[in-house]
Amino acid sequence: MDQFLKVEVSISYEIVNVLPIEFKIEMNIRATMLALFVTLAMSNLQSQNSPTIMTINGDAISKSEFEAIYKKNNRDADVTPEALDEYSELFVNFKLKVKEAESLKMDTASKFINELNGYRQQLARPYLIDSELTEQLVKEAYDRLTEEIKASHILIKAAPGDLPADTLAAYKRIQKLKADVEQGRREFGTAAKEMSDDPSAKSNEGMLGYFTSLQMVYPFESAAYNTKVGEVSDIVRTRFGYHILKVHDRRAARGEIKSAHIMLKSSETMSEDKRSEAQEKIRQIHQELKDGTNWEKLVLQFSEDKSTKAKGGELPWFGTGKMVMEFEDAAFSLANDGDYSAPIQTQYGWHIIKRLEKKPVPTYDEKKKELQNRITKDSRAQMSKKSFIERVKKDYGFKENSKHLTKVTALVDSTVFIGNWRPGDISKYKKPMFAIGKKKFRQSDFIKFMRDNQGRTQEKDVTKYVNEKYDIFKEKSITAYEDARLEQKYPEFKALMQEYRDGILLFELTDKKVWSMAIEDTVGLKNYYDKHSEEFKYDERVKGSVYASKNAETAARVRQMVERGMTSDQINSSVNVGSQLNLTIISGAHEKNDEEITKLIPFKAGISDTHMINGQHVFMNVKEVLAPEVKPFDRIKGLVTAAYQNQLEKEWISELRAKYTVDLNKEVLHSIR
Repeated sequence: MDQFLKVEVSISYEIVNVLPIEFKIEMNIRATMLALFVTLAMSNLQSQNSPTIMTINGDAISKSEFEAIYKKNNRDADVTPEALDEYSELFVNFKLKVKEAESLKMDTASKFINELNGYRQQLARPYLIDSELTEQLVKEAYDRLTEEIKASHILIKAAPGDLPADTLAAYKRIQKLKADVEQGRREFGTAAKEMSDDPSAKSNEGMLGYFTSLQMVYPFESAAYNTKVGEVSDIVRTRFGYHILKVHDRRAARGEIKSAHIMLKSSETMSEDKRSEAQEKIRQIHQELKDGTNWEKLVLQFSEDKSTKAKGGELPWFGTGKMVMEFEDAAFSLANDGDYSAPIQTQYGWHIIKRLEKKPVPTYDEKKKELQNRITKDSRAQMSKKSFIERVKKDYGFKENSKHLTKVTALVDSTVFIGNWRPGDISKYKKPMFAIGKKKFRQSDFIKFMRDNQGRTQEKDVTKYVNEKYDIFKEKSITAYEDARLEQKYPEFKALMQEYRDGILLFELTDKKVWSMAIEDTVGLKNYYDKHSEEFKYDERVKGSVYASKNAETAARVRQMVERGMTSDQINSSVNVGSQLNLTIISGAHEKNDEEITKLIPFKAGISDTHMINGQHVFMNVKEVLAPEVKPFDRIKGLVTAAYQNQLEKEWISELRAKYTVDLNKEVLHSIR
């Protein structure tokens, strides 16, 4: 296919009771924890008539706010007075921490503001496009993915920056070619070979083979899917120029296939003898397969594809349009997993293809997220953006005075093409160029925009340059106007922004007061361990070696060796000759009930009975029984850190509850159903 056409726990507010054993404050943990905090979306506005369920230092919390969050985090749980009481405690703790962060002015720090603004930009994106149109485009893309089109095309180049006269000349050329083809004066393939500006058409007569949605630029794709088999499309403009297409076939999508191959190189640059040798060799390899020779063995011995021979010739999953046509057709023609093809030739050489696995086109629900992501990166996104801009214009009564652009254009000179334009005094440029709602955007606003966004460009026409910048300025200004009103227009967006705000504050302060504190306060951590060492004790343990054998004969033999007093190294070197899988030996101390073997054996010195565990014959030679003892600090520092963090958390909560007043209306709380 022509390269130029391809487009390449919901959780409680307290979140964590016990942190990971080897807990470290790192950026990836920060991102994960913050993501958890913000899963608590307050989806509904507080009702003005909703009764107050609690006040925290004078700030009222409505029943509707608490209830929405409670039910968000307890979807499947029964609503009981006990559950409500427990959750209200967690909710209060959360609110107290946010209150404390605000009292410390953490919400005014530049770091916090920048971080929150970054999240806001991400959260605002779905509101700054035409979501309905985007959904339609996603559905359209999926529907097209279920069908594949075989087409050829003719291209007459016309770049976006071409002069109008050149663009018109290109259009007239494609218009004449279309008329010649439709009226029978030229055959489509011949016309493509002789007239198309696509270089590959000289050899393939414009044939593209089969393709599907999102493999071609969108206007070209739409022309193909909107043209009947045997017919020639309307003229279509892409960034490459003007095209006409002829659709030869339509078929149901074939899905994706995973295959492996044995490849021998053969090309036109090789001598005739070498090509004949490759053909005979691939025939002999195919016969070896038919005679029962192992596939992997033949791949390692003979395949000349260095990138796949070490893994049995395995290739990545592929669908229509990803491989050369001969290879693709041969792979998809294999009926069953494990089937292999006769030798087939491509431009790269000879192949024998083995089918490993095949899957159909995924369902819409399975594919939807991926399609949404891909569509935001191709020209469809601009359609959604333009539709959004037009809607905002209509909603706010957009008015434009484009005549005031002329004076601005006269101010610009060629220095703008090298990013060195200096407009000078612009205080007189006060005329409004357009207005949205009550906000006016004046000439000086646009001049500043051009001054701040200039750079080197290939453009040489000042008027065209200014017009293009003006269109960008309008779009950005209209988008920014709507962006600034998202909180007041969309209650769910306002609530989500509040959650992100509180989540960031909570994370920052909890990190400072608990998580990082426990790690950095090495003296406090060691003191905590010394005071609570009895809480970190080993259970009764046995010290010795566990022997696990694949079969009973080996286990009996090993047992005899142990009885004769042979060391583990001696036994291992004797039994595991030729394979390290015959016997596994694990030496050390083992806690009671910590492993299957210690659940089954008596805690006394000596050789235990042999037991079947996970398909192996296992026994233990117990050398010593160890009484319970305190675990060394260095061995359990992670566990101690987590426990110390819990203590710091409890102490902090106690301080906050003493500092701030909390009034809870139990009657309102228990009225939640």
